[in-house]
Amino acid sequence: MDPAHSIDLVSCPAREQCAELALVLESQAVPSIVRWDGRAWVLSVDAADAAFARRQLSAYAAESKRTAQSKPELKGIGNPWPGIFFYLITIIGFALIAPELVFGIEWLARGRMDAGMMFAGEWWRPVTALSLHADAAHLLGNAFFGSLFAYSVARYWGGGFGWLAIVLCGTFGNVANGFLSGADHRSIGASTAVFAALGLLAAYCWRRGFPAFASARERSAPIVAGIGLLAYMGTGGVNTDIGAHLLGFVVGFGGGLLGARFGVPTGRRAQISSGLAAGAIFAAAWLAAVL
Repeated sequence: MDPAHSIDLVSCPAREQCAELALVLESQAVPSIVRWDGRAWVLSVDAADAAFARRQLSAYAAESKRTAQSKPELKGIGNPWPGIFFYLITIIGFALIAPELVFGIEWLARGRMDAGMMFAGEWWRPVTALSLHADAAHLLGNAFFGSLFAYSVARYWGGGFGWLAIVLCGTFGNVANGFLSGADHRSIGASTAVFAALGLLAAYCWRRGFPAFASARERSAPIVAGIGLLAYMGTGGVNTDIGAHLLGFVVGFGGGLLGARFGVPTGRRAQISSGLAAGAIFAAAWLAAVL
């Protein structure tokens, strides 16, 4: 390009901005020069290419604006920490009292998931089982991963509604596992709810986490990641209840699709009411178990 016949097309405060535009023109076989004129960085093109270059840069600016307006819909709407605090307090508290006869109550026997007793009318067992754990390793694993997944769910669904969704999906995951495993099935642990949270997150990010023009491969990333984590964390160990993990994930995934389709409440009152409802479900279940 002959500098004597060049035209200054764009001036930029930073060299990187002009360099980006130069790459756009280069992709269209338009030679350009980025130089400093003493006040700003300038992108220059040959006079014969100026009109075409302006059209290309205008089209690029319009596309960039459309991309910016089509950013993912994932927005943090809640504070996840209060829910995580109560979650940890709950499972740690029950871990301390469950092995003992506290207040004359056999907590483990009253609260564990027992499909046969659930079929007989003890409706609370799919709920209460979520707060009981077999040992310290079981507790620590669910405390860590439950907090990790619930943090993101609560960020996108709100600190109240997110936890209500986790509790409900974890509960229905246990119910489904009981029906499929048979009347002699027994289990304990928050892991059904933990994988329900993972399913909620995977489905919601799949449906809401990408611009409309994203490729199918890009959109599938949350599903692939969710299934990978399920396979990595949910299928190992001698006493692992694979059915509970899988069904928790499946029910959570369905819940995530519903949330993505119909939206989640963002108002403060709705979030507080949802959080209280989640706590009330646990309280009602345990009251029914011990009375």
